[in-house]
Amino acid sequence: MLKFFKESKEELSKVVWPGRDEVFSSTIVVLIAVIVISLFLFFTDWTFEKIFNLLVGLGS
Repeated sequence: MLKFFKESKEELSKVVWPGRDEVFSSTIVVLIAVIVISLFLFFTDWTFEKIFNLLVGLGS
């Protein structure tokens, strides 16, 4: 068990952590992607709802 923690600590010392600017730009990219995908899903759902309501209205 002690060997595992020692090796884990050694591996973590090799990690190159991203800088502040890289984290900020990555966060902006993720937020923009979330907004775009959310809008796409919203308008897709809205379109299918209108089509469904139209078809249900024709059957009445």
